[in-house]
Amino acid sequence: MKKIKLIFALIIITIFYSCGGSESYQGKWKALDLEGRKYEITFTENEIFIKDSFGKLRKHSYVQTSVSHLGSSNNFADTFEIRLNNGQKYQIFFPKDEQDSGLIRVGYDIYSISRKDYLTVDEIEKSE
Repeated sequence: MKKIKLIFALIIITIFYSCGGSESYQGKWKALDLEGRKYEITFTENEIFIKDSFGKLRKHSYVQTSVSHLGSSNNFADTFEIRLNNGQKYQIFFPKDEQDSGLIRVGYDIYSISRKDYLTVDEIEKSE
C-alpha cells in the first residue's frame, strides 16, 4: 500500500511540476544560432517569444514535459524539455552551477543562450 501511495504522489508531483515552465529559464535571453544569427528569446510561464534580428516576432504557447539532471553527481547539467503548441520540442541545457547561460536544442539546430551577452556555443562550453 505504501508503494502505491508513493507512486501516486510522484505522479501528482510530476504532473504539477510539468504544467508551467521552470523559473530557471523564464525571462529574457540573448541567443545565437550556429551561423551567428542573433535572436531574443523570452520565456514566460506558458509562452515563448522569439524575435529575430529583423524584428520578426514569433509567439507560441508551451508546456514543460520533463526535467532531468544529466551526468555524474560532480558534473551534471540541468535539462528541461518543453513542447510548443506547434508540436516542436525544445531541450534546454544548463551547465553545472550555471543558470545565466546554456544551450537550446530544437531538432538538429542548436542555440546558445545567455542573459547578458550573445555568447557562442564554444564560449558556453568553456565556462563549464
